[in-house]
Amino acid sequence: MRLFERGNAAEEDVYKRLSYDPQANTLMDEIANARQEIEEAYLNFQYASDPDMIDSYIYRGNAAWLRYRFLLRQAKII
Repeated sequence: MRLFERGNAAEEDVYKRLSYDPQANTLMDEIANARQEIEEAYLNFQYASDPDMIDSYIYRGNAAWLRYRFLLRQAKII
């Protein structure tokens, strides 16, 4: 039994939602947002003193980095 079923429809929805639209420029906005999230996590990490907050900023930075890489691959495909 799988906890979360993922079919092709879910993957197609992600690619469709993030596909390049010259008028909306959605993909480029998402890339800029992901880059901003990476920078914010890094800055917050530098000033964090609580171990739980340090872990939180590491997690946020890694998640934003993976999202950024995914979006760059999507931009390259287009």
